[in-house]
Amino acid sequence: MLFNSTLFLFLFLPVTLLAFYTVPPAWRMGVLGAASLVFYGAAGLTPLVFLILSCLWAFAMAFLLYRHTSRWLLALGVSFPLAVLFLFRYLGFTLDSLGVDEAGRQPFYFFLSVLLPAGISFYTFQILAYTIDVRDHNRAQPDRNILHFITFISFFPQLIAGPIVRYHQIADQLRAVTRQRHLDPDVAGGVKLLAVGLFGKVFFADMLGIIQERYDVQGAASALDASLSVLAYSLRIYYDFWAYSIIAIGLAKLFAISLPRNFREPYLSRNPREFWRRWHVTLSYFLRDYVYIRLGGNQAYARNILFVFALCGLWHGAGWNFVVWGLYHAVLVLAYTAVAPAWDRMPAWLQMSLTFLLVSLGWPLFYLGFADYGLLMKTIFWSGAWTPQAFGPLEWSFTLAVTAWTFLAREDRWLHGTDGVTSALGRVIGHPVAWAGMVYLSVLFFSWSKTFIYFRF
Repeated sequence: MLFNSTLFLFLFLPVTLLAFYTVPPAWRMGVLGAASLVFYGAAGLTPLVFLILSCLWAFAMAFLLYRHTSRWLLALGVSFPLAVLFLFRYLGFTLDSLGVDEAGRQPFYFFLSVLLPAGISFYTFQILAYTIDVRDHNRAQPDRNILHFITFISFFPQLIAGPIVRYHQIADQLRAVTRQRHLDPDVAGGVKLLAVGLFGKVFFADMLGIIQERYDVQGAASALDASLSVLAYSLRIYYDFWAYSIIAIGLAKLFAISLPRNFREPYLSRNPREFWRRWHVTLSYFLRDYVYIRLGGNQAYARNILFVFALCGLWHGAGWNFVVWGLYHAVLVLAYTAVAPAWDRMPAWLQMSLTFLLVSLGWPLFYLGFADYGLLMKTIFWSGAWTPQAFGPLEWSFTLAVTAWTFLAREDRWLHGTDGVTSALGRVIGHPVAWAGMVYLSVLFFSWSKTFIYFRF
């Protein structure tokens, strides 16, 4: 089920909210858990069954791991969710890499025939974090309520594309839902974020997608056309994922639950290392805490950075292009570390511009094979043709306007107000009439709005 659909917005969400706030407090968790499973089950019965099985496995193993901290037991505890992730997401990629023919694929037909379960990488990492935290006694004890645990894993606002939530961040909030007779949800804040997220998805991400997809990497085009396509996709993937995260936080607020921010204006980063502290924050912290530090951290800095970013790339997609994308970012981080004293002396605007350029040049690996990516880079840097052919003034004006907005607007002021200052734009967007207008316009264009990019991850 998609957030940017009338089914979700005008049926699923109102019914869930109505049931949630009319049943007795002790039943609220049941409503939230059932709604979350219905939300996920709309994509298919098989993905739902394996989500529930993964939850049941983690729920049971947590009790053993809390009492017995054996590494072998931990390996057993994470084996089932990792096996599910591998079979549905990476089996085909593995067989392709090994050159297995059709006859050799027959035993795996069931897993290969199932469409990739949406959000499987997100909820698997959430299960892994819970399992490891319980085993390490790290602010987590085994949850004794199976309904509570399944709801924690499957909570529908963040189930499909995050943020990746740790148990200790949300467990007490979920318990309060059933214990407090009168909840105090941030309805205004939730509706505002929902409206802004829908508007950003439809009128920023999806419009940029229309522009970017018009570029044919193998067709006749100039360096300017190729550059605009890269810029459009860089902005598209940002606003697509940002919009989902904003909507997720807003929806959670409607149920009196607070989720962590997943984006902190990443394109304002001054270097590649800072970028990963601002982009997809919960994934970065997961990889830092559960992979990088456990590999030895700074004791083997270069090796661990390469491994973590290769894993990060593979997490994003089952393909060698994603692995190379991850290694590309590893090289950026390592190169910045080597030249940090000189880099940090550059003007702030130049640091941000270079970081944005380097990050943007890596994004086409998300949708191009190596040959086409090489052709795209060749067109940009070696074609020598600078006359626009594929895009006209309208496409250039819109993309550059979004670029200016990205760098000049301050989200903390116009949306969150976290620095204590609310801009004039923030006061306008904070008005209910603005929320209604954004939702209305978004719904009008739902017919050409697309699935969130990160639903495939």
